[in-house]
Amino acid sequence: MATIQIKRRTTAGTGPLVGTTGTVKAGEPLVDFSGEHLYIAKADKTASVSVPLTEADYLKIPGVAKVDTQIDTKITALGLGTAATKNTGTGNGNIPILDADGKLADSVIPKVAITNTWVVASQAAMLALSNAQEGDVAVRTDINKSFILKTAGYATLANWQELLTPTDSVTSVNGSTGAVTITLAGLGGVSTTTYNAHVAADVHLTTTQKSILSNVLNTRILVGAGTDASVSQAAFDAAVLSGGLKLYQYIDSNYTPSVVKYALGIDTTKVLQPSSIIDGGTY
Repeated sequence: MATIQIKRRTTAGTGPLVGTTGTVKAGEPLVDFSGEHLYIAKADKTASVSVPLTEADYLKIPGVAKVDTQIDTKITALGLGTAATKNTGTGNGNIPILDADGKLADSVIPKVAITNTWVVASQAAMLALSNAQEGDVAVRTDINKSFILKTAGYATLANWQELLTPTDSVTSVNGSTGAVTITLAGLGGVSTTTYNAHVAADVHLTTTQKSILSNVLNTRILVGAGTDASVSQAAFDAAVLSGGLKLYQYIDSNYTPSVVKYALGIDTTKVLQPSSIIDGGTY
């Protein structure tokens, strides 16, 4: 049986056999226990001063620990995050893949639309809104209506859905629409002249109501030449006779509604009467 010789490096050195001395055969394995690599000679070669053995003469196969270290070093050098170690897909912990348009699938993230409002003066202007996207609204000033783009394709009228207004608003007044001016005649009543004549008369009052009104007096206290008006409450209080007038208020319930009445008189102790005694005083 043939014997396969494997060259080994001691802990004193690392790497394959290199330098100006030594011979290797094609396919010959060399083990580096210190550097944890396996080297395979690529061709027969005898080292000399002019043609030394170099690491380029070998196929370098690293060990598992060395491979792990090299991968970790490379990841660190590239600045890769944890996403580099995740599987692609839509499951828990996976990294989703963008579609041909560079977007996530609707099944991964719902569509998010920012609604714009466009004010236009005609249907043609609405169908020319090249920047309009689904969810955008066009306000038509020519017909006082608004439309929302329900499907992509701004130039197609069928893609625009009219936004309906509430049906609980007032649509007409007594059969009239638009800017309605309300009149008595328009509401089915009498003319304004007839109404005013009726208000000015008392034909709409009952006999009892007329009786009540006939007992209502319009009373005024006038200021004439024989009076002196005070400029303030304090001046008035200082100028009048304290307690000179007596006032009595009572409610007369014989009327409907009841009438408030006042009785006014002069205090007899404040004025001279035929029986009054004038004392000239004691000297």
